[in-house]
Amino acid sequence: MKVSDRGGWGALLEETRRAVDVLSEGRSRRIEKIRSALRDGTYRVDGRQVAGKMVSDAVRELRDRLR
Repeated sequence: MKVSDRGGWGALLEETRRAVDVLSEGRSRRIEKIRSALRDGTYRVDGRQVAGKMVSDAVRELRDRLR
């Protein structure tokens, strides 16, 4: 890295930190929403989504094993 590039890297690092903060805040809100629903007994799971995820994970794992 050149000395003149340090300013650009600093700006990129700061922008990355801001993006992580925004993502972390959103994730924290989603987690709290789920916790609240679990406490209230209102949390619902879509069985089709769970089954789809299980199948796609199994297919991915099989493909990885065959490589």
